[in-house]
Amino acid sequence: MEQQVTVIEADGEQARVSGRRASACGDCAGKASCSTMGSWRERLVELSVKNTIGAKVGDEVLLEVPDGLLLKVAFRIYALPMFVFVVTGASVAWLAAAMAWPAPELLAALAALLSVPATYLLLLSRKSGMEEALDVRMLRIVSHGKCLIPIKPISASE
Repeated sequence: MEQQVTVIEADGEQARVSGRRASACGDCAGKASCSTMGSWRERLVELSVKNTIGAKVGDEVLLEVPDGLLLKVAFRIYALPMFVFVVTGASVAWLAAAMAWPAPELLAALAALLSVPATYLLLLSRKSGMEEALDVRMLRIVSHGKCLIPIKPISASE
């Protein structure tokens, strides 16, 4: 999948880019009138990318996003916390029953519920590693940014 974004920061080999998040709606004829999952709002995303093409601030660039990226991100955000939830709950329920602790179901439920935010905190602490694992590449510069500093023309009398 290819995505067009704008370079908002560039320093050496890295660039920070910003752009509209690709929608799952694609070219659906009804997407303009649809409000599923808040699709009426513009969703922006920022990402650090290796600047292999020498893009500068303000340039519009084309990124190549691997097709498996959506599955990888969905697994990390949804499936992994749910898996940890189930495994933690089952493990604590088994341990509490084996040790004859009082209210094993309550302990299992509390442990499972606490495991979800703990999983998200762990994922957030490894955020920079996740960006590197995304393997997003710059393909080419689509258009060069406009000069943000007005240039005064030199007259012949000066």
